[in-house]
Amino acid sequence: MKKNIILLFTILLLVSSCEKDKPQTLVLHTPQQVDNTIVLNWEQANISGFEYYMVMRSSDRKRYDIINDIVTPTSDAFRKEITTFEDCTYPLNVDTLYYKIMAVGKETRSSQGLCYRIERPVRLVKGNNIQNVHYVDETNKLSVLLYDYSTGYRHILNNFDLETGQFSSNAVSVNLSYSTSWYFWGKCNGKTEFYNYNDGYIYVYDASTVQQVASLQTPFIWYAPYTTNNKGIIYIYRDNYLYLINRITGEYTQYQSTNYISANNLYYDSENNKLYAVGYDGRIQTFILDNDGNVTGEEMYSSGYSYYNLLYIENSSLFVVRTNSDIKILDMNTKTFHNTDLTQMPNVILLNNNVLYASNNSSNSIYQLSVENYTFIKSTPVRVVPMKFFINNGYLYFWGQYSSYSYILDKIKI
Repeated sequence: MKKNIILLFTILLLVSSCEKDKPQTLVLHTPQQVDNTIVLNWEQANISGFEYYMVMRSSDRKRYDIINDIVTPTSDAFRKEITTFEDCTYPLNVDTLYYKIMAVGKETRSSQGLCYRIERPVRLVKGNNIQNVHYVDETNKLSVLLYDYSTGYRHILNNFDLETGQFSSNAVSVNLSYSTSWYFWGKCNGKTEFYNYNDGYIYVYDASTVQQVASLQTPFIWYAPYTTNNKGIIYIYRDNYLYLINRITGEYTQYQSTNYISANNLYYDSENNKLYAVGYDGRIQTFILDNDGNVTGEEMYSSGYSYYNLLYIENSSLFVVRTNSDIKILDMNTKTFHNTDLTQMPNVILLNNNVLYASNNSSNSIYQLSVENYTFIKSTPVRVVPMKFFINNGYLYFWGQYSSYSYILDKIKI
């Protein structure tokens, strides 16, 4: 076996030029891209003394890497009748890939000398200067916050067009240079906005045009949980005070809660017109709102799990809860826990058309669950660790981390 492998590396150098210098007798069909997997199919080899298939991939048409398992004798490579291979590990930093198949035995035969090219890269944009992104659903763009390393580490707000794959020529600097500065995205009357808090003011930017459209004076508030109700009210929760800032008039009021909770997050439930303040101790404080966004009542609920962070499912009454033994869905409307097929706590989750899309840092897959009974539908392999999900034109897009430094946008068909 070792002698054959050494021989194969010599043959590999000879065929890696992808030229038709010798007749080839192993037929490789055109590869197909299915989500984040490239599927290869070839005709069964008709050689004497067959030992195994060798699947090879190149991104520069010069050097080929062996990508299937030719070491383990029980792998599919050693089964002559298995003539398919799914490449889930191809690099994301190239736009073209080339493949070859070799059948090894007493003789060696390879596939066509002209390599196949994959020209449907899933990657849309990447860069280690991208700090955060937010999907602007009304314009099919991404609002992108970047570091500008060339000018003293400024923060730059720009947008990225998903249809053209280009950044806008317009960009604006935002001030996040102080420890008291913070930012978030929200909506006002159907339009996505970017809010930058700094030294007692909230500076408001139109996320589509990246133009500043307002500045709102507020009490001086260090970093605190925040959200918007999509109708022009910005909420900031500090200690037991909920600040309500009118985006249109710039006026603000404050509501003093009868309860105290050390909240780390504040969420708006658009379906039920409620706010959820989530504490470090596993408690959830619900603020009930009227049509104008004012607080009409509140209630406190303890999830019973103070050691694990609760993961909110946007615009719903649902939280993902890690218990001592499993992963459950908590419905705040009924205060009911539902069992799921998840075995690890997701770091990101999205609800769309009665389907939950969930992913964690270690599974390398996106799981789909039915929201009717929270049972498993299917999983899709990914190579990017998702940090955010959004849906557009039948695709699930996700922004996350690839390798230890690059942030990248990826997508799969749903």
